[in-house]
Amino acid sequence: MKEEVKKLLESMYEMGIEIESCISFLQAAFIYNTSKPLKDCSSKIENIKKIEPELTKKITEQGHSNPDLKLYVSVPAHLLKIAESVGKLAELMDKKIKDSVLFSDRAVTEITFLLQRLIDVLKPTSDIILAQNTILRRYVEESESGIVKRATEYATLHEERLIEGLCLPVASSIYINMLDAIKNIAWHAKEIATTLVEWSLPKAQ
Repeated sequence: MKEEVKKLLESMYEMGIEIESCISFLQAAFIYNTSKPLKDCSSKIENIKKIEPELTKKITEQGHSNPDLKLYVSVPAHLLKIAESVGKLAELMDKKIKDSVLFSDRAVTEITFLLQRLIDVLKPTSDIILAQNTILRRYVEESESGIVKRATEYATLHEERLIEGLCLPVASSIYINMLDAIKNIAWHAKEIATTLVEWSLPKAQ
């Protein structure tokens, strides 16, 4: 592998790892109800937003002479979308904390569970960038499906609690938007895994 190609792959991998670490910061902020970890996350997200355009440009340019690199053209954009959704989660958590919005124990457990599932998905997603692997792809795809299913179920149950007057509208809005952001993160992770490994498989004769 050419050195310049290796550097580009490593840059995308590092973006994925930085996002994964951000989810851990969000998890800590959510569990301990403190905004301090969110600041560390926000700086990482801003850095990803800055480097994505140039990274995409380099991959596109070098893809003309290196066909193997062409399949990576969309990866930085997917990572950016993941980062933006992580940023949205950080904003929602910051609002929840600063405005002293209370979640039910059930809602806290559900969001905490989904955040952990995102951490479990983002590491193999990053690994696929360096080592395209059908087992990792299958894991990410199945995990994304599971996250979306759980989040959708949680939203339905939450709407029932809202109708019954068991939660406040302001808490409901934050909670539902968190679920949407989590589903978006999982979806873009799945797109990275599916695109890279599908393209890398040998074509049937």
